[in-house]
Amino acid sequence: MPRKHLVASQTNKKQQLQAKLWQKLAREIKAASRVGGPNPDANPRLKAAIDKALDNNLSWESINRNMNGSAKDEAELSTKEFECYGPNGLQIVINTLTDNVNRTISNINGYLSKLHAQIAKINSVKIFFDNVGYIVVYKDPNINVDQIMNWTLSYEIIDIIEQEDAIEIKTSPKDFSAVKHVLLDNKCRIYSAQITWIAQNPITTLDEDTKNRLETFTNLCDEDADIQWVVTNYQPQE
Repeated sequence: MPRKHLVASQTNKKQQLQAKLWQKLAREIKAASRVGGPNPDANPRLKAAIDKALDNNLSWESINRNMNGSAKDEAELSTKEFECYGPNGLQIVINTLTDNVNRTISNINGYLSKLHAQIAKINSVKIFFDNVGYIVVYKDPNINVDQIMNWTLSYEIIDIIEQEDAIEIKTSPKDFSAVKHVLLDNKCRIYSAQITWIAQNPITTLDEDTKNRLETFTNLCDEDADIQWVVTNYQPQE
């Protein structure tokens, strides 16, 4: 049986990660509202941010506060993306929302050094990724690919891929939220849903040292409140 202090430490760690996730979600809502306006029906980025926040139990009070924040608060945050190269053909895109760019760059350089990676030139990495809405639903005997195609005929669907235990749906970013809600209305069980960057030519293998370094790197990024998300071209085979 684990000792009480170990259980308490694990609980505190989980609570800290949850608090940082909520902070990231709130920042994204604030930034999306600033860029595209506070009406989620006319702002796909804001709609996606609100859906993700609700999925992660962020309160409506916090959502509304950040969606309708003051101009002063909004101006404190800036969006910046970093494109990076790592060992073994690893490609990385890091998205940040920060009130201190110099601090964020310093932290990212520190994380990258542990991975033996470095920041690359603008558009030297992102050209190998596609920006899509990416939804994964659990396989269900009562739901098939043809049905999903019929339900989503009115939307821009890039691809639908049937896997052994799931169905992957790629949409245009603007139709992501609408497609997600259509799937929910038709009783699909969603495993994950997000607007993200997906590698055009993913790599499936890394040596053990690089895999361990990549895990450390992603954990550090998850814990950093300035980093919204990280995507790589590493897609291990199941």
